[in-house]
Amino acid sequence: MNINDMLSNNSFLVNFEATSKKHVLDELAKLAERDCKIDSQNLLETLTKREKLGSTAVGNGIAIPHANCADIDKPKVFVAILSNNLDFNANDDQPVDIIFLLLAPNDSGSEHLQALALVSRLLRNKELTTKLRGCKETESAFAVILQSVREEAA
Repeated sequence: MNINDMLSNNSFLVNFEATSKKHVLDELAKLAERDCKIDSQNLLETLTKREKLGSTAVGNGIAIPHANCADIDKPKVFVAILSNNLDFNANDDQPVDIIFLLLAPNDSGSEHLQALALVSRLLRNKELTTKLRGCKETESAFAVILQSVREEAA
């Protein structure tokens, strides 16, 4: 499994000004709807319920909301790089500005966990997150992630 297989140029909100956690989750759900042909309202409800269980913020300004979806056949990732900081109820009390939404097929089991681990490992790279925070366009954010994956594989 590779992050390249889970992303496309249509997977990004870059330099996005979010007004709330719900706002950014809604916009990410709409991206998923366009890319995966899933119902964005159902996805938003699922993500909102998940956030009520506990924040998906992992620290250092990063959140990884995640959900299972019946209508996809492989894990997909959607990325929001915010132009502002957003309260995501993080354990470290830091606001979030990088959000990676991970969607996995309903029956994925360990594949969902593998994808979540892959995204988590990727986002521990401080050089990558610093570069992502400087991106103002989708193409540059996508290129930064692909370059980081290539460097990690080398």
